[in-house]
Amino acid sequence: MRPTSLLVTVTGRDRPGVTAVIFAALAAHDVDVRDVVQTTSGLRAQLAILVDLRGDTAALRHSVSSTAKAVGVEVQVIAAGHDAHVVHSARRPRSRVGRSRAVAVGTTLRAGALGDIAKRVADVGGNIQSMRQASDETFTGVEMSLDGDSARLRAALIVSAAEIGLDVTVGPPGRHTRDRRLLVLDADAVLPSKPSPRVANFVGAAHRAGCSVAAVARRPASAPGTDVGLDAFVAVDDIEDTLRDLAVDLDVPASRVVAVGDGRDSARLLTSAETAIAVDTAAARRAAADPSGGAAYLDSVLYVLGRI
Repeated sequence: MRPTSLLVTVTGRDRPGVTAVIFAALAAHDVDVRDVVQTTSGLRAQLAILVDLRGDTAALRHSVSSTAKAVGVEVQVIAAGHDAHVVHSARRPRSRVGRSRAVAVGTTLRAGALGDIAKRVADVGGNIQSMRQASDETFTGVEMSLDGDSARLRAALIVSAAEIGLDVTVGPPGRHTRDRRLLVLDADAVLPSKPSPRVANFVGAAHRAGCSVAAVARRPASAPGTDVGLDAFVAVDDIEDTLRDLAVDLDVPASRVVAVGDGRDSARLLTSAETAIAVDTAAARRAAADPSGGAAYLDSVLYVLGRI
């Protein structure tokens, strides 16, 4: 049965938690999120979500309408074409002090996963100021501009990535530039125990994207080093000192350090770097060891690097 495409538009006073409860209402139904955009102007916010529904339209309409009424916002649910999309502004949100930027990436987006992110933002006193979708042939990503304490937001979203099935990036705001970056991998989390051509290919692609690539390990004997083209491979003692030393040694500003690891096991590394990318590390290790080369190995990291 072909799904029904619906456009859900929510308008009302901007305040934390509204986006979370709307996505939670949608998550009670069998929907995929095809497109999303959220904007804020003054005290007013608008959220538009294009979904594909497999199920009863009336039931979804009732759920969303009841939720919107409970939180004091207006909602409209209308049928949309299967080739419809939400109109996006060509301009990204302006950066400002106190704002963070997050990107959630997956092959498909489920309302429950985006709702989990929105709830965690609200739970630590943050607020989603804007949201826009940016996709390519493989990945669907949602970029978010967040207000709130950056350290608390980072910690909350890193944990979220380990539970929702999406890779999540969180870091400071700013325009994408060609300035060189240092990509630091948690070797214990994302590298296989033996050199792999999949890893070497990823490192080469990261180099072409303007990155130096290093790895840090708590068990230095458990992962390959320069055999896959890494610029540095070091054992972790004090993670903050390690990142600082790597940045100096590879001549990259500390503000351009990007850490990649697991949302739980790599928490110290991810919270110490300026930008953190929490990925499905079990899938990454399986892909690295796959001789067929069919599974993607850290391709979501390359996707994000083109957008931060």
